[in-house]
Amino acid sequence: MDQDTIWTLVGKKLNNEATPEELRQLHHLLMQPWADVYSIQILEAMWRQNPNKPPRFIPHKLQQKWDKLESRLETGNTDSDTFQSPANEAVPRIKNTKRRVIQALVAAACLVFALLSFFYWKNYSGNYNVKTYQVVAAGRNISKIVLPDGTKVWLNAGSEIFYKTNYGNGNREIRLTGEAFFDVVKDAEHPFIVNTASMRIKVLGTAFNVRSYANDNVSETSLIRGRIELITTTGPKQRIILKPAEKLTILNPKHNHNNKDEALITLSTLRTAKTDSLPSEAQWLENKLVFDNEYFDEVAKKMERWYGVSISFKNDGLKEKKFSGKFTTESLSTALEALRATSNFNFLIEYKKVIIY
Repeated sequence: MDQDTIWTLVGKKLNNEATPEELRQLHHLLMQPWADVYSIQILEAMWRQNPNKPPRFIPHKLQQKWDKLESRLETGNTDSDTFQSPANEAVPRIKNTKRRVIQALVAAACLVFALLSFFYWKNYSGNYNVKTYQVVAAGRNISKIVLPDGTKVWLNAGSEIFYKTNYGNGNREIRLTGEAFFDVVKDAEHPFIVNTASMRIKVLGTAFNVRSYANDNVSETSLIRGRIELITTTGPKQRIILKPAEKLTILNPKHNHNNKDEALITLSTLRTAKTDSLPSEAQWLENKLVFDNEYFDEVAKKMERWYGVSISFKNDGLKEKKFSGKFTTESLSTALEALRATSNFNFLIEYKKVIIY
């Protein structure tokens, strides 16, 4: 079976026993559609942890099923789809009656998967047996990876995660810079932990979005399903429990917009329009640029990552304006024209630089 062959060839490669022909065979197998969930670096890390336990590859057709948005964040929504598991076991129909549930899955056509993204893997100094992997979503790409325990991670453009080579062996802790969506495999004995510059998030099995870019005004955690325990790491430490459809926003003191009365930490409810399958905080998974009543300078940072440009303000007062909007295939000039139609400002585009005045 091709999956078993891959696992054997990975072992030979790591033991320097693979022939040139076997290395070419391994490369060919990893290019197959059903194997695009795992990169070679992930497979090598998994083999080192447990060479006797090969991963459970996900057939391509099943992955496409999972990648459909099967549930909506609405009470009373019923998913009528059924499909077969990799082990050919029937998966029962899922009915959502009393809870607002969404399975955080993404249409394959809207993502740039691992094989189409640039991944940078680096080993850092440390214990000989335990090193650190770094995974980067380069450029303007969205990248999807599967961690050794089966947890799925989607990285937004310019984001990166770090995790130890012993991840999954009693340790499920990562560090995030940027934005990521997590669909965490449940393991009651080993909580999944995400560390950012402003918070530490602890979960068992759940789906949630985290945004924590270094230069952004705020950091956010949005819970889609499950339960989250969150501890703030900037200012006075606070322990907060999030429930489904809740969002925690941490506003950095240096970005308080000169409003001393503005709370540094706020808890709000996610809003999902009837025509949308995800809340605005996670619609980047569907290749949409969305902002909901956000300050212009925060919108500008999202547009910088989305369009690959730099944006500056000649008038700091314009940063205080708030906007709501959604863009998919619109050009930069079209998007700015749409914003200007609702407010009073001008803009100048010079190659990859934008001046707002």
